[in-house]
Amino acid sequence: MKRGFGVITVLLVLVIVFCVKGTVFSMENNERAKANRYYAVLEDEYLEEARQLLEEQGYNNCGVTMTRITEADGSREYTVLLHHRKFEKLSAEEKSEVISSLTDMEFDSGICKFCYEL
Repeated sequence: MKRGFGVITVLLVLVIVFCVKGTVFSMENNERAKANRYYAVLEDEYLEEARQLLEEQGYNNCGVTMTRITEADGSREYTVLLHHRKFEKLSAEEKSEVISSLTDMEFDSGICKFCYEL
């Protein structure tokens, strides 16, 4: 009888541990999903503003592609790839000016890094 009570006690403790663990992971997933939604809005706004800026600078129908790497600590690294025939003819200084204008539009969250490729 004592042995059966011990087994049941151990099983109940294991169930409680798994329930608590599941609750903690669920809360982490909710926070991660909330952060992803927040950054998705910022990313969409950035892409729209970048396309408008490039069009104003004479790069009509410029392709703008942004990829993201999210690290375990929540930091993000974005690579912005710009596609336009005119970029091939630009000098290094002119390319730097285009990148500088896009850099000024970056959303400042403190944990995001942007890289640009023309």
